[in-house]
Amino acid sequence: MKVKVKPTLIFESSQLKPEYLVDALFFLSDRIKRLKLRIDAIFPGDPFVLPVAMLLSDKLSVPIKGESFLKEEERVFLLFSFLPFEEVSPQFIYDRVKLFRERFPLSPSLLTLSPEEVEGVDFQLLKAPLERIFSYRFLKEAKKNFFWPVRGEINHISQELWELAKLEAKNLLRVKRIRDSARRYLKDEELTALKSVDSDIELSLWERFKKGILTDPELPKREPEIRFKPEKLFQVKDKILSSVITSLLEFMAQELEYHFPTTLAYSNYEITEREGVLIVPTVREELNGADVVVEFSLKTKKEKDFERLFLTVKKALKEVENSLLKDAFKPQFEWTSDKELGRFNLYLSWFLDKELATKLYNRINREWLLSRLLSRKRTKGEFLEFLKFLKDFNFNLENLITLKSKLSSLWSKNRKLFELKKEQLREILDSKELWSLIGYLCAGTQSLPKELCKFLMEIKGLVSPHQFLAKTSTYWTPVIARRNLRAEWERVIKGKVDFSLKAEPLNPNSPVTYVIQSEDGKFLGYIPKVISHYLAAKERSGKKLKVRELYFEPDVFTENSYWVEIKCL
Repeated sequence: MKVKVKPTLIFESSQLKPEYLVDALFFLSDRIKRLKLRIDAIFPGDPFVLPVAMLLSDKLSVPIKGESFLKEEERVFLLFSFLPFEEVSPQFIYDRVKLFRERFPLSPSLLTLSPEEVEGVDFQLLKAPLERIFSYRFLKEAKKNFFWPVRGEINHISQELWELAKLEAKNLLRVKRIRDSARRYLKDEELTALKSVDSDIELSLWERFKKGILTDPELPKREPEIRFKPEKLFQVKDKILSSVITSLLEFMAQELEYHFPTTLAYSNYEITEREGVLIVPTVREELNGADVVVEFSLKTKKEKDFERLFLTVKKALKEVENSLLKDAFKPQFEWTSDKELGRFNLYLSWFLDKELATKLYNRINREWLLSRLLSRKRTKGEFLEFLKFLKDFNFNLENLITLKSKLSSLWSKNRKLFELKKEQLREILDSKELWSLIGYLCAGTQSLPKELCKFLMEIKGLVSPHQFLAKTSTYWTPVIARRNLRAEWERVIKGKVDFSLKAEPLNPNSPVTYVIQSEDGKFLGYIPKVISHYLAAKERSGKKLKVRELYFEPDVFTENSYWVEIKCL
């Protein structure tokens, strides 16, 4: 039975420690055992939750099972890790719960941890700030085993991930044992760090596991999209004032570029969130001059960078101050900092009168200033050239390399240009049917910046490249081939030999590997794991797979020499 009930939050804490997580898990398992609730299996909803699933499995004596070993009538405890974390998002949890309950309707869900109260799950174990408690090695391997929920899928956990998860579970228990051994030396607040939220957790457990009253998954409401209107940050009618202010800004930016990645914004679309220094000027023109305020916003993880920014800006203005600002209003400095967010803001303000501006104007190196400004315009020109490149895109290895390099380069230079041109960019990607290539580059090879992939998926109306691969019916993918197969490929290309796609599971419970073979049965290579997973799910759900040549490189052998298009019909 599904009703619209509020998820049960069990504990909250001001911080996250491994021992707090284990305490909360043991409390939950003790209550389940006290009520003698039947749980037939535990299912990890995402690979990052595997150590938690192992601890709960051991404590409850309930096996961890995959879809192949579950029955419709069984009561399955569906576990999720952290939110938001890596690819785990509200949309992911929603899709997982929806699809899982179609096959196994008696499936209460548990989210391990989130800094906010989360809708769409039955239980939230802990509300606390997100902190890393698992090793990078485990997280890296778990990411390789992450797939978006799709009808017909069977999830598989690699042996390496399973062994790493066992180590993580042991480490959690070890930390708890150390804490328990030192209990008499700890302060009371350290012993009672978990604050119980649900006043009757046993009733909530009884309703979910005995009566089957489950929370109907739902997504948070999306805020309406704000239309972005580009505007210049300052417009000064007086040409001398405008040139002087521009020259000073470029000079300070140049000095900072030796120490930090630096962005000087002349318009609101250039204000972007990134590592390094962002310079945002504000100018108000007066009768006899201009009020100038410049904000230097530094985002960094190193506290020493704050002082370095301040000293660099001071040094950049020192020569101007000594030679020309002796009898004029000198720049004033103010600053704010937030060490937790790793942000430092330096505010520089001064009044620039026309007499002083004229003196500075005569000192401007016009060739230098022109070269600086032309380099800025060049980025906009490069983006327009890139859009033209996409319109004329034909798949080959050279264009593939150009596409990846231009996307990454332009994204690093100015992300707001992508925001301004996103409708045009989406229309081109739609018309040229390039989304299949973008999906593979983001989820398959991870050769594009993560934030760029997120942006591209957002203009497609999705939240993750894996979500795209789960929903699409067309895949562009390379065939992974060894060098000793080159002769076979030459025979296929020159002789125009037909080839086919074949599924090759090693056994019924192993991941399915799709291979490409010639019409006479010669092995040519295999499809990457991430694509094979979704193809197997589509085929199990009743789709037929059709493969054709996308691009075969006849002369040069690389890992990307042979590309195919696979359609799910």
